[in-house]
Amino acid sequence: MNDSPGHSRDLGRLAMAVLIAFALVALGATYWGVLRAADLRARDDNARNVLAEQRIARGAILDRTGEPLALSEQSAGGLMVRRYPHPAAASAIGYYSLTYGVAGIEAAYDDVLRGDQGRDDADVLLDELLHRSPAGSDVRATLDLDVQEAVIGALEGRAGAAVVLDAATGGVLALASLPGYDPNVLDAQWDTLRADRAASPLLNRAAAGLYQPGGAFQTVILAALLGAQTDLSDGGERVLSRAVEDGSAPVVVGDLTLGCTSDPPGDVLTLADAYAYGCPAPFVAAFEAGLTGDSLWERLRVLGLLSAPALEGFETAAAPIAQPGSAVPEAWTALLAGQGGLTVSPLQMAQWVAAIAHEGNAMPPHLVDAVRKPEAETWQPVAGAGQPSAMLRAEVARALEQALGYAAETNPATQQAQGGGYTLFGHSALAYAGPDETPYAWFVGFARSSEGQSATTTVAVVIVEGERDPAVAARVARAAFAAAQAR
Repeated sequence: MNDSPGHSRDLGRLAMAVLIAFALVALGATYWGVLRAADLRARDDNARNVLAEQRIARGAILDRTGEPLALSEQSAGGLMVRRYPHPAAASAIGYYSLTYGVAGIEAAYDDVLRGDQGRDDADVLLDELLHRSPAGSDVRATLDLDVQEAVIGALEGRAGAAVVLDAATGGVLALASLPGYDPNVLDAQWDTLRADRAASPLLNRAAAGLYQPGGAFQTVILAALLGAQTDLSDGGERVLSRAVEDGSAPVVVGDLTLGCTSDPPGDVLTLADAYAYGCPAPFVAAFEAGLTGDSLWERLRVLGLLSAPALEGFETAAAPIAQPGSAVPEAWTALLAGQGGLTVSPLQMAQWVAAIAHEGNAMPPHLVDAVRKPEAETWQPVAGAGQPSAMLRAEVARALEQALGYAAETNPATQQAQGGGYTLFGHSALAYAGPDETPYAWFVGFARSSEGQSATTTVAVVIVEGERDPAVAARVARAAFAAAQAR
């Protein structure tokens, strides 16, 4: 054995080197495992992220009655698979995909559904050390599956969209868009869906589709005419009963010749008659009745038709449009006929129709009202979607309600939205778009159930693409109202 001082020094140096190496390893582990852990987890090339994502027990999405609309199930390999039992609800629920991300409610409440809400980096690190996957909370939608499926069924495969709201709360009962997609096979069909520009199945027409309002714009003009009156103590009768000359006369806008959507009963019409039968002439001549461009533009702003509506988790849209100048009468004529540069989404329309039904105040639309933590039985209400927006004076809203009620009683197309157990307020209209003048059928209105503590008001806005008969849109609304009445 060599016990020389030199040998002892060599052993000391070796021991020191080993200690330093251990220290460096420990420092490196601390640096990458703690200080840079979040950065490592965020890297796209971290395969552990994909595996960890597949192990998350994502919370369920339920409709207002507790029917599952989206849920996670464990596969034979122990990984979680997202399943959608009712593909008809896809335009509201959206989708969850490891490859293509999230949309709809899946996007709006992603942190809740995946269990990230309330977790910090320390919680994440502890879960990783214990090989424990987070469990997400359940989400309860305002959506009513019966109403959603009724609307989808009534559209009968036609391209179009519908928004159905509870006027008192702003809760979305149905958000339908066709053509659509099946979120259960989204990954396999993604490239095909993206490539289909003609049908645009990935476009949510209800929230982001922009359409010519056509005759549906008449309600906006009527709101502006009524709003310009300082005294509506007569319920708007002076405005609505005003006789209009040549009320059923055709209107020419560019290459389009526009007429009444239904034949009026005679040649002498009141403004209420012209509105009920969808006759454009008195509304194109609204400036002659005292309306100004500035007052109409302000009405568009207040009704939310110049800005994209808010619906959490959804891409919404609004047309970029500037107020026409007074020296461009053709632009104003086209706008007043609903055939100008202004285009609108069904969601935008539904908001102000809800204001008519609710004394002039519109609750912001929302699709979720409560969440439930894992293993809990009690639902916790989510924060409100916002304060009600005053869009119309109460007396203006009541006068518009009277006009909508008269239209529902007299127009044969609008009558197609009538059913049992509710009073109908509605307006049917046609619009035309594109160089080929593609027709679109509109229905805007609401149904009020019998009076009493259980009385409800349901708003429906429907558009059917490529359809010349406005009664088709009204029948879709009837399906929605009937299903909502059965709630």
